Amino acid sequence: MSRTYSMAKQTDELKKLIEQYPDYPICVLAGEEANTGDYSWMYCTCIRFEVGEILDTDYYDYNDCVFTDRDRLEEVIEDRLCDEYDDEEELNHAIAAKIAELEPYWKNVICIWATN
Repeated sequence: MSRTYSMAKQTDELKKLIEQYPDYPICVLAGEEANTGDYSWMYCTCIRFEVGEILDTDYYDYNDCVFTDRDRLEEVIEDRLCDEYDDEEELNHAIAAKIAELEPYWKNVICIWATN
């Protein structure tokens, strides 16, 4: 049995976000199950749009990932710095300093979350 997708409804939501946030860049985020590996490009049938933020810098590259979650970034920073500090207060200060240093790199974006 075939399924019908409402591409018009999906793009209407995107158009509304673009009208509301015309200066925001648009990011496409595809889940790992979006492509079976059989094709170079695949249309994603499960698409969600929202305003979010990304860490827009390669300064703090971590396995070529793009951070979209501040809490996750803080966890990664803590993991990287924990061996450098014996004192918990010093570690917390170093984490806070790194987070403050990266603050200007957070950018608001219109996200397109796509998967199958």
